[in-house]
Amino acid sequence: MSFRKWAMFVCLLFVVIGLSACDQKTAKDKNQATTEDEASEPKPGGTYTIITAADPDVLDPHRSSSIYTHGYLGLVYNKLLTYETGPDVDYEDYNLVGDLAEDWEVSDDGKVYTFHLREAYWHDIEPVNGRQLVASDVVATMERIMKLPGHQASLLQEVESIEAKDEQTVVFTLQKPLTPFLNFIANHFMWILPQEAVDGEFDLTTMAIGTGPFMLEEWNDNVSATFLKNPKFFEEGKPYIDKIEYLVITDVGAQIAAFRTEKADSISQISPEEIDNILKSNPETVIGEVLLPTQTQVAMNMEREPFKDIRVRQAISMAIDRQNAVERIFGGGEVSSPVNPHLKGWSLSKEEREELQPFDQEKAKQLLAEAGFPDGFDTTLMATNAYGEQPIRMAQWVVEDLRSIGINAEMEVAEYATFYTEKYPNMEYDIIVTYQTFFQEADEWLRTQLRTGSPRNWFGVSDPDLDKMLDEQREMLDEDERMTAVHDIQRYILTDVINPIPLVSNYVFSPRHPYVKNYHPHASYGNIHMKDVWLDKE
Repeated sequence: MSFRKWAMFVCLLFVVIGLSACDQKTAKDKNQATTEDEASEPKPGGTYTIITAADPDVLDPHRSSSIYTHGYLGLVYNKLLTYETGPDVDYEDYNLVGDLAEDWEVSDDGKVYTFHLREAYWHDIEPVNGRQLVASDVVATMERIMKLPGHQASLLQEVESIEAKDEQTVVFTLQKPLTPFLNFIANHFMWILPQEAVDGEFDLTTMAIGTGPFMLEEWNDNVSATFLKNPKFFEEGKPYIDKIEYLVITDVGAQIAAFRTEKADSISQISPEEIDNILKSNPETVIGEVLLPTQTQVAMNMEREPFKDIRVRQAISMAIDRQNAVERIFGGGEVSSPVNPHLKGWSLSKEEREELQPFDQEKAKQLLAEAGFPDGFDTTLMATNAYGEQPIRMAQWVVEDLRSIGINAEMEVAEYATFYTEKYPNMEYDIIVTYQTFFQEADEWLRTQLRTGSPRNWFGVSDPDLDKMLDEQREMLDEDERMTAVHDIQRYILTDVINPIPLVSNYVFSPRHPYVKNYHPHASYGNIHMKDVWLDKE
Protein backbone atom coordinates (compact mmCIF):
# COMPACT_ATOMS: atom_id res chain seq x y z
CA MET A 1 0.00 0.00 0.00
CA SER A 2 1.41 3.41 -0.94
CA PHE A 3 1.97 6.04 1.74
CA ARG A 4 -0.83 8.21 0.34
CA LYS A 5 -3.36 5.33 0.30
CA TRP A 6 -2.31 4.34 3.79
CA ALA A 7 -2.77 7.93 4.98
CA MET A 8 -6.25 8.08 3.44
CA PHE A 9 -7.15 4.88 5.31
CA VAL A 10 -5.87 6.41 8.55
CA CYS A 11 -7.94 9.53 7.87
CA LEU A 12 -11.14 7.44 7.69
CA LEU A 13 -10.10 5.70 10.87
CA PHE A 14 -9.65 9.10 12.52
CA VAL A 15 -13.29 9.92 11.84
CA VAL A 16 -14.28 7.03 14.09
CA ILE A 17 -11.47 7.35 16.61
CA GLY A 18 -11.45 11.15 16.67
CA LEU A 19 -15.12 11.50 17.61
CA SER A 20 -14.76 9.06 20.47
CA ALA A 21 -11.47 10.52 21.68
CA CYS A 22 -12.71 14.09 21.40
CA ASP A 23 -15.86 13.38 23.43
CA GLN A 24 -13.92 11.61 26.16
CA LYS A 25 -11.15 14.17 26.12
CA THR A 26 -13.54 17.07 26.57
CA ALA A 27 -15.29 15.35 29.45
CA LYS A 28 -12.03 14.59 31.19
CA ASP A 29 -10.81 18.16 30.80
CA LYS A 30 -13.98 19.33 32.52
CA ASN A 31 -13.62 16.72 35.24
CA GLN A 32 -10.04 17.81 35.80
CA ALA A 33 -11.06 21.45 36.27
CA THR A 34 -13.84 20.49 38.69
CA THR A 35 -11.49 18.35 40.75
CA GLU A 36 -8.96 21.17 40.99
CA ASP A 37 -11.62 23.68 42.00
CA GLU A 38 -12.77 21.40 44.82
CA ALA A 39 -9.25 20.79 46.14
CA SER A 40 -8.63 22.98 49.18
CA GLU A 41 -4.84 23.14 49.09
CA PRO A 42 -2.05 21.83 46.83
CA LYS A 43 -0.39 18.69 48.14
CA PRO A 44 3.41 19.00 48.28
CA GLY A 45 5.71 16.10 47.45
CA GLY A 46 6.01 13.30 44.97
CA THR A 47 7.91 12.56 41.76
CA TYR A 48 6.63 13.66 38.37
CA THR A 49 7.85 11.46 35.50
CA ILE A 50 7.72 12.68 31.91
CA ILE A 51 8.35 10.58 28.81
CA THR A 52 10.21 12.31 26.00
CA ALA A 53 11.34 10.99 22.61
CA ALA A 54 14.77 12.69 22.77
CA ASP A 55 16.90 14.88 25.00
CA PRO A 56 19.48 17.68 24.62
CA ASP A 57 22.81 17.49 22.89
CA VAL A 58 24.25 20.08 25.32
CA LEU A 59 22.88 22.05 28.30
CA ASP A 60 24.46 25.39 27.46
CA PRO A 61 21.44 27.67 26.94
CA HIS A 62 23.31 30.11 24.72
CA ARG A 63 24.83 27.54 22.38
CA SER A 64 21.66 25.62 21.57
CA SER A 65 18.18 26.57 20.39
CA SER A 66 16.87 23.00 20.82
CA ILE A 67 13.45 22.53 22.43
CA TYR A 68 14.97 19.66 24.40
CA THR A 69 17.75 21.82 25.84
CA HIS A 70 15.42 24.62 26.87
CA GLY A 71 12.72 22.25 28.12
CA TYR A 72 15.21 21.10 30.75
CA LEU A 73 16.77 24.47 31.48
CA GLY A 74 13.49 26.26 32.15
CA LEU A 75 13.24 24.15 35.29
CA VAL A 76 16.67 25.31 36.45
CA TYR A 77 17.03 28.93 35.32
CA ASN A 78 14.97 32.12 35.33
CA LYS A 79 14.79 35.15 33.03
CA LEU A 80 14.38 38.81 33.88
CA LEU A 81 10.81 38.66 32.56
CA THR A 82 8.60 35.71 31.74
CA TYR A 83 5.06 34.88 30.61
CA GLU A 84 2.02 34.56 32.82
CA THR A 85 0.55 31.07 33.26
CA GLY A 86 -2.46 29.77 35.14
CA PRO A 87 -6.06 28.59 34.86
CA ASP A 88 -7.29 31.93 33.53
CA VAL A 89 -4.50 32.36 30.96
CA ASP A 90 -4.72 30.91 27.46
CA TYR A 91 -1.89 28.71 26.23
CA GLU A 92 -1.14 31.28 23.51
CA ASP A 93 -1.27 34.43 25.68
CA TYR A 94 1.99 36.37 25.97
CA ASN A 95 1.32 38.47 29.07
CA LEU A 96 4.63 39.74 30.42
CA VAL A 97 5.29 39.39 34.15
CA GLY A 98 8.36 39.77 36.32
CA ASP A 99 10.64 36.80 36.89
CA LEU A 100 14.03 37.78 38.34
CA ALA A 101 13.01 41.40 37.77
CA GLU A 102 10.47 42.53 40.35
CA ASP A 103 9.63 45.62 38.33
CA TRP A 104 11.00 47.70 35.47
CA GLU A 105 10.75 51.08 33.73
CA VAL A 106 11.16 52.29 30.15
CA SER A 107 12.37 55.82 29.37
CA ASP A 108 10.14 58.22 27.44
CA ASP A 109 12.37 57.95 24.36
CA GLY A 110 12.12 54.13 24.40
CA LYS A 111 15.89 53.64 24.59
CA VAL A 112 16.60 52.98 28.30
CA TYR A 113 15.21 49.95 30.16
CA THR A 114 15.79 49.68 33.91
CA PHE A 115 15.18 46.38 35.73
CA HIS A 116 15.03 46.04 39.53
CA LEU A 117 15.97 42.55 40.73
CA ARG A 118 14.08 40.60 43.37
CA GLU A 119 15.83 38.80 46.21
CA ALA A 120 16.78 35.43 44.75
CA TYR A 121 19.52 32.89 45.44
CA TRP A 122 21.50 30.55 43.23
CA HIS A 123 21.27 26.81 43.84
CA ASP A 124 23.53 25.61 46.65
CA ILE A 125 25.88 23.75 44.34
CA GLU A 126 29.62 24.31 43.95
CA PRO A 127 31.12 26.62 42.84
CA VAL A 128 28.19 29.05 43.23
CA ASN A 129 27.16 27.74 46.66
CA GLY A 130 23.80 29.43 47.09
CA ARG A 131 24.91 33.06 46.99
CA GLN A 132 22.47 35.86 46.17
CA LEU A 133 21.73 36.91 42.61
CA VAL A 134 23.26 40.30 41.79
CA ALA A 135 23.11 42.66 38.83
CA SER A 136 26.60 41.71 37.64
CA ASP A 137 25.29 38.17 36.96
CA VAL A 138 22.75 39.64 34.55
CA VAL A 139 25.36 41.85 32.87
CA ALA A 140 27.78 38.94 32.47
CA THR A 141 25.03 36.75 30.99
CA MET A 142 23.90 39.35 28.47
CA GLU A 143 27.45 40.19 27.43
CA ARG A 144 28.12 36.47 26.90
CA ILE A 145 25.04 36.19 24.69
CA MET A 146 26.14 39.19 22.62
CA LYS A 147 29.59 37.69 22.02
CA LEU A 148 28.40 34.25 20.92
CA PRO A 149 27.11 33.48 17.44
CA GLY A 150 23.53 32.38 17.17
CA HIS A 151 19.91 33.36 17.48
CA GLN A 152 20.07 34.82 21.00
CA ALA A 153 22.63 37.43 20.03
CA SER A 154 20.27 38.84 17.41
CA LEU A 155 17.74 39.64 20.14
CA LEU A 156 20.26 42.00 21.73
CA GLN A 157 21.57 43.46 18.49
CA GLU A 158 20.38 47.01 19.26
CA VAL A 159 21.86 47.07 22.79
CA GLU A 160 24.48 49.79 23.14
CA SER A 161 25.40 49.10 26.78
CA ILE A 162 24.40 47.09 29.85
CA GLU A 163 25.25 48.47 33.27
CA ALA A 164 24.92 47.21 36.84
CA LYS A 165 23.78 50.48 38.42
CA ASP A 166 23.92 48.82 41.83
CA GLU A 167 23.70 45.23 43.05
CA GLN A 168 19.98 45.01 42.38
CA THR A 169 19.55 47.29 39.34
CA VAL A 170 20.39 46.60 35.68
CA VAL A 171 20.16 49.25 32.95
CA PHE A 172 20.01 48.48 29.22
CA THR A 173 20.63 51.37 26.82
CA LEU A 174 19.63 50.82 23.19
CA GLN A 175 21.00 52.47 20.07
CA LYS A 176 17.44 53.30 19.00
CA PRO A 177 13.90 52.44 20.11
CA LEU A 178 13.04 48.77 19.62
CA THR A 179 9.39 47.82 19.97
CA PRO A 180 9.88 44.07 20.64
CA PHE A 181 12.62 44.54 23.27
CA LEU A 182 10.62 43.53 26.36
CA ASN A 183 9.39 40.47 24.47
CA PHE A 184 13.00 39.64 23.67
CA ILE A 185 13.98 39.91 27.35
CA ALA A 186 11.19 37.45 28.21
CA ASN A 187 12.18 35.14 25.35
CA HIS A 188 12.65 31.50 26.27
CA PHE A 189 16.32 31.64 25.27
CA MET A 190 17.26 34.42 27.71
CA TRP A 191 18.02 32.42 30.87
CA ILE A 192 20.23 34.23 33.40
CA LEU A 193 23.49 32.51 34.39
CA PRO A 194 25.70 33.02 37.44
CA GLN A 195 28.98 34.86 36.92
CA GLU A 196 30.82 31.61 37.70
CA ALA A 197 29.28 29.97 34.64
CA VAL A 198 30.32 32.82 32.37
CA ASP A 199 33.86 32.65 33.84
CA GLY A 200 34.08 28.95 33.02
CA GLU A 201 34.19 27.70 36.61
CA PHE A 202 31.89 24.84 35.67
CA ASP A 203 31.05 23.14 32.39
CA LEU A 204 27.84 24.57 30.95
CA THR A 205 27.59 21.79 28.41
CA THR A 206 26.87 19.22 31.15
CA MET A 207 25.91 21.25 34.25
CA ALA A 208 23.23 23.82 35.07
CA ILE A 209 23.15 25.96 38.23
CA GLY A 210 20.35 28.50 38.35
CA THR A 211 17.81 30.27 40.55
CA GLY A 212 14.85 28.25 39.26
CA PRO A 213 12.32 26.03 41.02
CA PHE A 214 14.30 22.83 40.40
CA MET A 215 17.95 21.83 40.64
CA LEU A 216 19.62 19.49 38.15
CA GLU A 217 20.59 16.34 40.04
CA GLU A 218 21.75 14.08 37.21
CA TRP A 219 21.71 13.94 33.43
CA ASN A 220 22.41 10.66 31.66
CA ASP A 221 22.68 11.60 28.01
CA ASN A 222 19.91 10.06 25.91
CA VAL A 223 18.64 8.05 28.92
CA SER A 224 17.20 10.25 31.68
CA ALA A 225 17.45 13.48 33.63
CA THR A 226 16.37 14.21 37.22
CA PHE A 227 15.63 17.53 38.89
CA LEU A 228 15.12 18.12 42.63
CA LYS A 229 12.99 20.77 44.35
CA ASN A 230 14.87 23.99 45.11
CA PRO A 231 14.20 24.66 48.83
CA LYS A 232 15.16 28.34 48.47
CA PHE A 233 13.07 29.21 45.42
CA PHE A 234 11.90 32.82 45.60
CA GLU A 235 8.19 31.96 45.28
CA GLU A 236 7.27 30.84 48.78
CA GLY A 237 5.89 27.31 49.01
CA LYS A 238 6.80 26.44 45.43
CA PRO A 239 7.51 24.19 43.69
CA TYR A 240 5.14 21.61 45.10
CA ILE A 241 6.73 18.57 43.46
CA ASP A 242 9.86 17.10 45.10
CA LYS A 243 11.36 15.61 41.96
CA ILE A 244 10.93 15.72 38.18
CA GLU A 245 12.26 12.85 36.11
CA TYR A 246 12.57 12.72 32.32
CA LEU A 247 12.77 9.31 30.67
CA VAL A 248 13.98 9.13 27.06
CA ILE A 249 11.89 6.46 25.33
CA THR A 250 11.79 6.46 21.54
CA ASP A 251 9.49 3.48 20.98
CA VAL A 252 5.82 4.54 21.02
CA GLY A 253 4.63 1.18 22.35
CA ALA A 254 7.06 1.41 25.26
CA GLN A 255 5.94 4.97 25.96
CA ILE A 256 2.30 3.93 26.19
CA ALA A 257 3.11 0.89 28.33
CA ALA A 258 4.97 3.05 30.84
CA PHE A 259 2.09 5.53 30.94
CA ARG A 260 -0.61 2.88 31.37
CA THR A 261 1.15 1.36 34.36
CA GLU A 262 1.78 4.82 35.94
CA LYS A 263 5.53 4.44 35.61
CA ALA A 264 5.16 7.80 33.87
CA ASP A 265 2.73 10.61 34.61
CA SER A 266 2.65 12.18 31.16
CA ILE A 267 3.90 11.84 27.60
CA SER A 268 5.18 15.04 26.01
CA GLN A 269 3.52 14.30 22.65
CA ILE A 270 1.64 11.42 21.08
CA SER A 271 0.01 10.77 17.73
CA PRO A 272 -3.79 10.93 17.39
CA GLU A 273 -3.89 7.24 16.47
CA GLU A 274 -2.82 6.31 20.00
CA ILE A 275 -5.32 8.48 21.88
CA ASP A 276 -8.18 6.00 21.64
CA ASN A 277 -5.90 3.14 22.66
CA ILE A 278 -4.88 4.98 25.82
CA LEU A 279 -8.45 5.99 26.67
CA LYS A 280 -9.68 2.41 26.33
CA SER A 281 -7.30 1.16 29.02
CA ASN A 282 -7.09 4.40 31.04
CA PRO A 283 -10.44 6.17 30.52
CA GLU A 284 -9.71 8.88 33.09
CA THR A 285 -6.68 10.13 31.14
CA VAL A 286 -6.64 13.86 30.47
CA ILE A 287 -5.65 14.65 26.88
CA GLY A 288 -4.22 18.11 26.44
CA GLU A 289 -4.80 19.50 22.95
CA VAL A 290 -3.14 22.69 21.68
CA LEU A 291 -2.26 24.23 18.33
CA LEU A 292 1.50 23.86 18.09
CA PRO A 293 3.26 27.23 18.54
CA THR A 294 5.39 26.49 15.53
CA GLN A 295 5.03 24.97 12.07
CA THR A 296 6.36 22.36 9.72
CA GLN A 297 8.40 24.09 7.01
CA VAL A 298 9.94 23.17 3.69
CA ALA A 299 13.33 24.87 3.43
CA MET A 300 15.27 25.06 0.17
CA ASN A 301 18.95 25.84 -0.21
CA MET A 302 19.03 28.92 -2.44
CA GLU A 303 22.78 28.61 -2.85
CA ARG A 304 22.13 25.51 -4.96
CA GLU A 305 20.41 25.04 -8.27
CA PRO A 306 17.59 24.88 -9.14
CA PHE A 307 16.26 26.49 -5.94
CA LYS A 308 17.58 29.92 -6.89
CA ASP A 309 14.69 30.13 -9.35
CA ILE A 310 11.53 31.45 -7.67
CA ARG A 311 9.40 29.49 -10.15
CA VAL A 312 10.86 26.26 -8.77
CA ARG A 313 10.17 27.34 -5.19
CA GLN A 314 6.63 28.36 -6.12
CA ALA A 315 6.06 25.03 -7.87
CA ILE A 316 7.17 23.16 -4.76
CA SER A 317 4.78 25.21 -2.63
CA MET A 318 1.86 24.59 -4.98
CA ALA A 319 2.57 20.86 -5.17
CA ILE A 320 1.89 20.22 -1.48
CA ASP A 321 -1.62 19.33 -0.30
CA ARG A 322 -1.29 20.99 3.10
CA GLN A 323 -4.82 20.67 4.45
CA ASN A 324 -5.20 16.97 3.71
CA ALA A 325 -1.74 16.36 5.16
CA VAL A 326 -2.45 18.04 8.49
CA GLU A 327 -5.78 16.25 8.87
CA ARG A 328 -4.53 12.79 7.93
CA ILE A 329 -1.15 12.85 9.63
CA PHE A 330 -1.71 15.02 12.70
CA GLY A 331 -5.44 14.73 13.25
CA GLY A 332 -6.07 18.43 12.62
CA GLY A 333 -4.45 21.83 12.30
CA GLU A 334 -4.20 24.85 10.01
CA VAL A 335 -2.32 25.98 6.94
CA SER A 336 0.41 28.20 8.36
CA SER A 337 2.02 31.49 7.32
CA PRO A 338 5.41 33.23 7.76
CA VAL A 339 4.29 34.36 11.24
CA ASN A 340 2.83 31.32 12.96
CA PRO A 341 -0.92 31.36 13.73
CA HIS A 342 -0.36 30.99 17.50
CA LEU A 343 0.62 34.68 17.54
CA LYS A 344 -2.98 35.38 16.61
CA GLY A 345 -3.43 38.85 15.05
CA TRP A 346 0.18 39.02 13.89
CA SER A 347 -0.37 36.10 11.52
CA LEU A 348 -2.36 36.43 8.33
CA SER A 349 -6.00 35.37 8.49
CA LYS A 350 -6.75 31.71 7.83
CA GLU A 351 -8.51 32.63 4.58
CA GLU A 352 -5.57 34.64 3.29
CA ARG A 353 -3.05 31.97 4.25
CA GLU A 354 -4.95 29.45 2.17
CA GLU A 355 -5.55 31.84 -0.72
CA LEU A 356 -1.87 32.79 -1.04
CA GLN A 357 -0.71 29.16 -0.87
CA PRO A 358 -3.01 27.21 -3.21
CA PHE A 359 -2.73 23.50 -3.90
CA ASP A 360 -2.44 23.32 -7.69
CA GLN A 361 -0.22 20.59 -9.10
CA GLU A 362 -1.03 21.38 -12.74
CA LYS A 363 0.11 24.98 -12.28
CA ALA A 364 3.17 23.65 -10.45
CA LYS A 365 4.10 21.53 -13.49
CA GLN A 366 3.73 24.59 -15.75
CA LEU A 367 6.06 26.60 -13.51
CA LEU A 368 8.67 23.84 -13.60
CA ALA A 369 8.48 23.75 -17.38
CA GLU A 370 8.89 27.53 -17.56
CA ALA A 371 11.96 27.19 -15.32
CA GLY A 372 13.48 24.69 -17.73
CA PHE A 373 12.44 21.44 -16.02
CA PRO A 374 9.53 20.04 -18.06
CA ASP A 375 10.42 16.55 -16.84
CA GLY A 376 11.23 17.59 -13.30
CA PHE A 377 14.58 16.89 -11.63
CA ASP A 378 16.27 14.73 -8.98
CA THR A 379 17.12 16.03 -5.52
CA THR A 380 17.43 14.97 -1.87
CA LEU A 381 15.11 15.80 1.01
CA MET A 382 16.35 15.67 4.60
CA ALA A 383 14.37 15.23 7.85
CA THR A 384 15.16 14.23 11.43
CA ASN A 385 13.55 11.52 13.55
CA ALA A 386 13.93 13.50 16.81
CA TYR A 387 10.30 14.64 16.91
CA GLY A 388 8.63 11.27 16.55
CA GLU A 389 6.86 9.58 13.67
CA GLN A 390 4.48 12.34 12.53
CA PRO A 391 7.09 14.81 11.15
CA ILE A 392 8.68 11.91 9.30
CA ARG A 393 5.31 11.06 7.79
CA MET A 394 4.93 14.73 6.83
CA ALA A 395 8.27 14.57 5.04
CA GLN A 396 7.13 11.40 3.25
CA TRP A 397 3.93 13.19 2.23
CA VAL A 398 5.99 16.04 0.72
CA VAL A 399 8.18 13.53 -1.15
CA GLU A 400 5.11 11.97 -2.72
CA ASP A 401 3.54 15.32 -3.63
CA LEU A 402 6.79 16.42 -5.27
CA ARG A 403 6.91 13.16 -7.22
CA SER A 404 3.45 14.04 -8.59
CA ILE A 405 4.96 17.06 -10.39
CA GLY A 406 8.12 15.26 -11.55
CA ILE A 407 10.52 16.12 -8.70
CA ASN A 408 12.16 12.91 -7.49
CA ALA A 409 13.37 13.59 -3.95
CA GLU A 410 15.40 10.89 -2.26
CA MET A 411 14.64 11.08 1.47
CA GLU A 412 17.42 11.10 4.06
CA VAL A 413 16.69 10.83 7.81
CA ALA A 414 19.41 12.37 9.99
CA GLU A 415 19.83 11.97 13.72
CA TYR A 416 19.11 15.08 15.76
CA ALA A 417 22.61 16.30 16.65
CA THR A 418 23.88 15.93 13.08
CA PHE A 419 20.77 17.57 11.65
CA TYR A 420 20.90 20.71 13.84
CA THR A 421 24.63 21.17 14.39
CA GLU A 422 26.03 20.21 11.00
CA LYS A 423 23.56 19.88 8.15
CA TYR A 424 20.84 22.51 8.58
CA PRO A 425 22.73 25.58 9.91
CA ASN A 426 25.64 24.97 7.52
CA MET A 427 23.24 24.64 4.57
CA GLU A 428 24.45 21.15 3.71
CA TYR A 429 21.17 20.11 2.12
CA ASP A 430 18.94 20.53 -0.93
CA ILE A 431 15.49 20.46 0.71
CA ILE A 432 14.63 20.08 4.39
CA VAL A 433 11.28 19.31 6.02
CA THR A 434 11.19 19.98 9.76
CA TYR A 435 9.63 21.87 12.62
CA GLN A 436 10.84 25.41 13.25
CA THR A 437 11.70 26.79 16.70
CA PHE A 438 8.88 28.15 18.90
CA PHE A 439 9.52 31.81 18.04
CA GLN A 440 7.76 34.17 20.46
CA GLU A 441 7.62 37.40 18.48
CA ALA A 442 6.69 38.39 14.93
CA ASP A 443 10.15 39.89 14.50
CA GLU A 444 11.71 36.50 15.27
CA TRP A 445 9.59 34.74 12.67
CA LEU A 446 10.46 37.36 10.05
CA ARG A 447 13.72 39.19 10.60
CA THR A 448 15.59 36.40 12.40
CA GLN A 449 14.91 33.94 9.59
CA LEU A 450 14.84 36.10 6.49
CA ARG A 451 16.99 39.18 6.76
CA THR A 452 20.27 38.97 4.85
CA GLY A 453 22.91 37.49 7.16
CA SER A 454 20.55 36.82 10.07
CA PRO A 455 21.61 33.98 12.39
CA ARG A 456 18.66 31.72 11.55
CA ASN A 457 18.68 32.45 7.82
CA TRP A 458 19.71 28.92 6.93
CA PHE A 459 18.19 29.17 3.44
CA GLY A 460 20.29 31.78 1.60
CA VAL A 461 17.54 34.43 1.36
CA SER A 462 18.91 37.88 0.49
CA ASP A 463 16.41 40.51 -0.65
CA PRO A 464 17.21 44.24 -0.13
CA ASP A 465 13.54 45.26 -0.34
CA LEU A 466 12.61 42.68 2.27
CA ASP A 467 15.52 43.75 4.49
CA LYS A 468 14.25 47.34 4.46
CA MET A 469 10.72 46.28 5.42
CA LEU A 470 12.01 44.01 8.18
CA ASP A 471 14.12 46.78 9.71
CA GLU A 472 11.33 49.35 9.59
CA GLN A 473 8.62 47.30 11.33
CA ARG A 474 10.64 46.75 14.51
CA GLU A 475 10.87 50.51 15.13
CA MET A 476 7.13 51.20 14.78
CA LEU A 477 5.77 52.17 18.20
CA ASP A 478 2.12 52.11 17.17
CA GLU A 479 0.94 48.48 17.39
CA ASP A 480 -1.73 48.78 14.68
CA GLU A 481 0.76 50.34 12.26
CA ARG A 482 3.31 47.64 13.01
CA MET A 483 0.77 44.84 12.63
CA THR A 484 -0.25 46.18 9.21
CA ALA A 485 3.41 46.24 8.17
CA VAL A 486 3.93 42.69 9.44
CA HIS A 487 0.96 41.51 7.36
CA ASP A 488 2.33 43.24 4.25
CA ILE A 489 5.74 41.61 4.81
CA GLN A 490 4.15 38.16 4.98
CA ARG A 491 2.28 38.74 1.72
CA TYR A 492 5.57 39.76 0.09
CA ILE A 493 7.30 36.64 1.42
CA LEU A 494 4.57 34.34 0.09
CA THR A 495 4.65 35.88 -3.39
CA ASP A 496 8.20 37.21 -3.93
CA VAL A 497 10.43 35.05 -1.70
CA ILE A 498 8.75 31.67 -1.02
CA ASN A 499 11.43 30.27 1.28
CA PRO A 500 11.07 28.70 3.73
CA ILE A 501 7.63 27.47 2.79
CA PRO A 502 5.27 27.38 5.80
CA LEU A 503 3.23 24.21 5.62
CA VAL A 504 1.01 23.53 8.63
CA SER A 505 0.61 24.20 12.33
CA ASN A 506 -0.79 20.98 13.75
CA TYR A 507 -2.61 20.09 16.92
CA VAL A 508 -0.52 18.35 19.57
CA PHE A 509 -1.97 15.76 21.94
CA SER A 510 -0.33 15.19 25.33
CA PRO A 511 -1.80 12.65 27.77
CA ARG A 512 -1.46 12.96 31.54
CA HIS A 513 -3.01 11.17 34.48
CA PRO A 514 -5.91 12.91 36.28
CA TYR A 515 -3.97 13.15 39.54
CA VAL A 516 -1.71 15.78 37.88
CA LYS A 517 -3.19 19.08 39.10
CA ASN A 518 -2.88 22.75 38.21
CA TYR A 519 -1.27 21.88 34.87
CA HIS A 520 -1.44 25.01 32.69
CA PRO A 521 1.39 25.03 30.12
CA HIS A 522 2.48 27.94 27.93
CA ALA A 523 3.36 28.20 24.23
CA SER A 524 7.08 28.59 24.92
CA TYR A 525 10.06 26.45 25.83
CA GLY A 526 11.06 25.93 29.43
CA ASN A 527 8.08 24.27 31.14
CA ILE A 528 7.60 27.47 33.14
CA HIS A 529 4.29 26.13 34.48
CA MET A 530 5.89 23.23 36.36
CA LYS A 531 6.50 25.24 39.54
CA ASP A 532 2.71 25.34 40.02
CA VAL A 533 1.94 21.67 39.30
CA TRP A 534 1.13 19.26 42.13
CA LEU A 535 0.16 15.59 42.43
CA ASP A 536 -2.94 14.16 44.09
CA LYS A 537 -2.11 10.47 44.16
CA GLU A 538 -3.95 8.20 46.60
